[in-house]
Amino acid sequence: MCQNRMEIYEKEQYTMKKQLSEVLDLLKEHAGVKPASEAQSHTIPSPKSVGHKFSEARSACYLLDWSGEIVAEGRWSSSDPNIMVHGIPLGAKFMRVWVDVAKAPSAYLFRPNHEMLTVGEAVGSTVAWPAEKVIARVYFNDIRMIV
Repeated sequence: MCQNRMEIYEKEQYTMKKQLSEVLDLLKEHAGVKPASEAQSHTIPSPKSVGHKFSEARSACYLLDWSGEIVAEGRWSSSDPNIMVHGIPLGAKFMRVWVDVAKAPSAYLFRPNHEMLTVGEAVGSTVAWPAEKVIARVYFNDIRMIV
């Protein structure tokens, strides 16, 4: 009797996985997500106007992962903890940044969402990134010149 139940559960699990896969495919189709073979380049420029008073040169930044490696180039957009980023308040100790270039496209975002999981998927969009992991390019270049 236990073996019969196990077979039933396995069939139900298989059916549920298949249905879930079909639902995900429909959601991707509805959202206009392209298959990986048709994916865009990882160097799409993000919009030039990001709604702040700083010049492009002063807002340019690098995004670092937990180990301190550069995973993306972008532009600072806001540090307002109340601003929304993909439907979630930015919060303290985070910055909203535009992702311009993915240096490590498969690196995971600090705050993935229903639209994107990796840095490569975030190109051309804004993301929430820990403030301590956002380094101004001007500052970074100054440090490199000293060393």
